[in-house]
Amino acid sequence: MKRAKTGDEVKTQGRKAPAKIFPPAGAHGLRPVALLWTHSLVWGLLCIDTLSMLGVPFELLSAEQVCEGRLESFATLIVPGGWAAHKARALGERGGAQIAGFIDRGGSYIGFCGGAGLALSSPPALYLVPIRRMDISRRVPSASGRIHVSGVPTHPAWQDIAEQIPVSIWWPSQFLVPSECEALCLASYTERPGDDFQVADIRVADMDGTACWEELERIYGINLDPARLAGHPAIIEARRGKGRLVLSYAHLETPGDLPANRLFFHILKYLDSSRPEGGRCDEGELLQPLPGAACKGLLLGAMREQGTRGTTPFSAILKARQAVADLLAFGEANLLWRWRNPWLLHWRRGIRGLEYGSLFVCLCCMAELEKRSGREWGKTEELEQMTVEFCGLARKLLFEEKIASGLGAVSKIGKVNDKVDFLRIALFGAKMNHGGLCGRLFDRIDRMLLDIMRSYLSEGGNG
Repeated sequence: MKRAKTGDEVKTQGRKAPAKIFPPAGAHGLRPVALLWTHSLVWGLLCIDTLSMLGVPFELLSAEQVCEGRLESFATLIVPGGWAAHKARALGERGGAQIAGFIDRGGSYIGFCGGAGLALSSPPALYLVPIRRMDISRRVPSASGRIHVSGVPTHPAWQDIAEQIPVSIWWPSQFLVPSECEALCLASYTERPGDDFQVADIRVADMDGTACWEELERIYGINLDPARLAGHPAIIEARRGKGRLVLSYAHLETPGDLPANRLFFHILKYLDSSRPEGGRCDEGELLQPLPGAACKGLLLGAMREQGTRGTTPFSAILKARQAVADLLAFGEANLLWRWRNPWLLHWRRGIRGLEYGSLFVCLCCMAELEKRSGREWGKTEELEQMTVEFCGLARKLLFEEKIASGLGAVSKIGKVNDKVDFLRIALFGAKMNHGGLCGRLFDRIDRMLLDIMRSYLSEGGNG
């Protein structure tokens, strides 16, 4: 198999047939895939939305269930984005061994962004493949939005797909592939960013073509030039034992990215084993029964209906959602952020935004499930209390950060002043991968969303 290269070596990789590719796993209907829910939050909801739209049956697994050996019921495991550190901690050695054994025995693994990073050999990770994360000093750490990738036309996953397609990336890492590693580059970045593509807070389409990226990088203190991405792997396929891994920093599961969604579907078909009873599953064709079908349109529907009421205006989930809505309105009024798309905030440099937006999106989906089922979910009062406390402290932090930014540049991490530093530690801990009250709140929402979705799906989506 042709290995994935980095740098200039890989620039022509997507235009040549690989020396060897893995045999297709099956051309028939897809069996249910396992989706590792733990510590996925919004990124898990993206997967659910797109899998449901594609008609792909899925079942949600927790890290605990992986540790118990539940993967053996499936042929493919999907690991959505989210912090790899949290996923690795939840899985522990036992869960990591279960996943490694699952792949060794012929199972398939698909990881997006943090889910891809979880499989690598740079800590924190499961060390499933010898591929590592590129050092932050060499990569473009703040890239987001659509960019074109170039694929391998001869690979089954790229069948009937244009050689170059737009995909979304959301602040990805980058792969560092050792020369001795047997891996195939399924897609590499091109020099064609989309209109919404950004590095840090700079929208590349707004540049007049004469930008001095070297000077901007000196000012910002990080790599910014989008050309640094060109030719580097965006999607990699690797082997482990009898199984395969597809690791993607491109978010092929982003709702509405139809060419990318189609590639995601083709990868699933490529990895899936043949079903004994046969029967081809074409795109959009629903299998019966279809685990997960009742969640179709959950994420985007929840964001469209975020202003509607649930079963009762006094629902604890709705009260929690309203507290976050008020916080987001405060941020918008103070020009701290705006909505970039229906499920993602665009926030000002120097403050956090992903955590606030993710909290709101998750609560909207919980309220949507409450509305669809026609009943309130129990044990939500503590969630409401934690959310109100979080929003109160966050509002104070955002105000202090705004004042501090007027006196000079403010970074998301590092010391600013006593007030900002104290509130940041209380809310988020000392690292970027949200600890503090935010971490405890997300842990609760993570478990509650899983329980609510399972209950909803077990009842056929009818409450």
